[in-house]
Amino acid sequence: MALTRETVVRNLWASPALFVTAAFIAFVVVRSDTAVRVGWMLYFAGWLPPLVAVAVCAVRRERPGVGGAFALLVLAGFGLLFWLNHA
Repeated sequence: MALTRETVVRNLWASPALFVTAAFIAFVVVRSDTAVRVGWMLYFAGWLPPLVAVAVCAVRRERPGVGGAFALLVLAGFGLLFWLNHA
């Protein structure tokens, strides 16, 4: 099976779910000071793949579609919840 650009971009849009899940586990399950720092690093690293996907779409003059909006909404929503939990 050939790896196409569309497959790569779809995986970039879907990847925030993995980062948010890992950050959630660090925040809620592990709960140490180090785990909280790692959780924030994972959360912020989760922004990189969708931003790369936005750049790819901008270069190709394509619309990100629903996947792009959903990925960014997941990151923003969970970021707010994580911040409220640690404020």
